[in-house]
Amino acid sequence: MKRLIGVWLGLMLLLAISTFSALLPLGILNTILNVAIAVAKSLLVLMYFMQLRRSIALLRLVAMVSLLTLTLFFVLAGADFITRTIERAPWQAAQPSVAEDYSPAAR
Repeated sequence: MKRLIGVWLGLMLLLAISTFSALLPLGILNTILNVAIAVAKSLLVLMYFMQLRRSIALLRLVAMVSLLTLTLFFVLAGADFITRTIERAPWQAAQPSVAEDYSPAAR
């Protein structure tokens, strides 16, 4: 029981760190830090609350394969999103760019 309370306190500490890190102007490091914290929290939940640490090897293998499949889906979806170009339909009006809105000639 002490171990579960310690893990829960660790999760609460990681939650506090991720909450306060959102207030720091770290740029891209903020995203990297929060993803690392999320991975640590998910590993704690998997190992202690789902008890994968003491489970049989087949159950651990199934959990690992499902996480790898989910990771593959996210990577493929992200690659699809990054490589798409935005094409407007013929009936949509062209949107002015931000630079055109604030140019001195527009005033």
